[in-house]
Amino acid sequence: MIFMIHVKNREIVVPGELIATGNFHVQLGAEKDGENIYSTVVGIAYIDQEKKYIKIVPLRGKYMPRVGDSVIGVVEELALKKAILDINSAHKGILDIRDVTMDRSAEINKVFSVGDTVYSKVSDVSGSVSLYAKPPYGKLHGGRIINIPSTKIPRVIGKKGSMISIIKKYTECKIYVGQNGTIWVKGRDKGEDLALKAIKIISAESHTSGLTERITKFLEEKVI
Repeated sequence: MIFMIHVKNREIVVPGELIATGNFHVQLGAEKDGENIYSTVVGIAYIDQEKKYIKIVPLRGKYMPRVGDSVIGVVEELALKKAILDINSAHKGILDIRDVTMDRSAEINKVFSVGDTVYSKVSDVSGSVSLYAKPPYGKLHGGRIINIPSTKIPRVIGKKGSMISIIKKYTECKIYVGQNGTIWVKGRDKGEDLALKAIKIISAESHTSGLTERITKFLEEKVI
């Protein structure tokens, strides 16, 4: 069987563009038409010729919640014993008081207010999106928020957490990363500024190689 790659690895592609020909496994963002594989989104092509897989990571789009994801959301509404959160998705996040505290007599409006920022975990996506916010999750106090496309989050985290560890090391900030594209940063003003700048660079250059080295150099120069 003939295997042909028509684009470069990490190249930006558009819907309808021919990516490859042959028996590749399509993971995301593409579809097969006979032996040809075409992109279905505007995104970055990731091609592993040895393992024969292709995925196109969308450059834009709403976050799709998955069980186990950590997300950062903002309380939009309080209803009975539940808080409704905006989690940058087509679906709202539902946080029941039972998934916040062990105190069964607690009232949701005594725990949260509209506008609060909450770090939580997706516990269920069947129907509505249910969240869990018992420790180590919970309401975030102070700090600053930055929103980037959720598709860029893996690059912010890095392999085995390498990228986010570098940012924390040089900025001395506490950082929570939401898989929904929302990132919370808290530290000294200078550290927060530097962390936010680094995250913006990663978001803008996520499709390029050598990014970890460039971010490390950027942070080293700013700290010195």
